Amino acid sequence: MKPASRLIYILSKNSGKIKEINAILSSYSISVRSLFQDFSFEEVAETGSSYAENALLKAHHGFKISENICIGEDSGLEVDALDGAPGLFSARFGGETLDSKEKNKQILELLKKVPQDQRSACFVCVVALVWEKSEKIFEGRCPGLISQESRGSSGFGYDPIFILPPYQKTFAELGENIKNRLSHRAIAFRKLAEFLLSNM
Repeated sequence: MKPASRLIYILSKNSGKIKEINAILSSYSISVRSLFQDFSFEEVAETGSSYAENALLKAHHGFKISENICIGEDSGLEVDALDGAPGLFSARFGGETLDSKEKNKQILELLKKVPQDQRSACFVCVVALVWEKSEKIFEGRCPGLISQESRGSSGFGYDPIFILPPYQKTFAELGENIKNRLSHRAIAFRKLAEFLLSNM
């Protein structure tokens, strides 16, 4: 008989991200639920100067509200030719009103004169775990390249313009199964799951 899933809260409204995290954690019998589904509160301003600080802000706020183990996550796309931008501001790049397609279009426009071999980038994910007695940080990084145009229909965010070099396809072309094994988020959340199973 398969053991019941352990539930942990995440302070996030991003349904695509939560779906992806649950797919990554399914083999560990851990499920993640948005804190916003069970509690009413205002979103936390991401005022930190690093992914870790933002993730901890969210996790501590979530733990305070729920009095249960909680995680916060912050992630971003770092493009070398743009001096690491959009980085911490990936979710708000170009302004709060831009959707994902427009953000991707903006990145491609900024890189239109940059040759393919100079379009290196990295996806970064940092997860903060907060519980009654302590806190812990987990990080995942996935290096790749920015494509010349948006490609593929799977995933969300910057997936259509991020090429995974071994496959020469974007995350949006590769689909969920491959992405959820190799992505920055997969790396970080596997570390989280292994810690939870071994220590809590």
